[in-house]
Amino acid sequence: MALATSAVLGLIAAGAAAAGNIQQGQAEKKQADFQDRVSRQQAESERLISADQERDYRKSQSAKLAEIRASLGASGTDSSTGTPLLSLADFEGETELNARRIRSGGEIRSRRLDEQGDFYSAAGRSAQNRGYARAGSSLLSGVASGFK
Repeated sequence: MALATSAVLGLIAAGAAAAGNIQQGQAEKKQADFQDRVSRQQAESERLISADQERDYRKSQSAKLAEIRASLGASGTDSSTGTPLLSLADFEGETELNARRIRSGGEIRSRRLDEQGDFYSAAGRSAQNRGYARAGSSLLSGVASGFK
């Protein structure tokens, strides 16, 4: 009789441990899913910010280029040939290069955040699976000790 009671108590304890392991795995997955969502939101924010920065940069440089052209025109300089033309072309080239750097920086930061989100998602699935595995182990240990 005492043996049967201890076996039942062992099985109940194993069941409780299994439930706890499952719950822990689900809690870890929930936390990882939250981190995944945060990373993806940050990635989207980076994309939007860099697009705004690129647009603002292009707009300011376009205004500067217009000022330069107006200044050259007011001074009577022909900006369609020679050194003035080369200077304007160089300015436009630098503007484009810097605008693309702004865009590229935003893409790199957002890609890293998306990859971090992927990592969190995988870690969450792994934590949940570990919880199930620990639960199964607890149940098997409890059953085995109950039949000794």
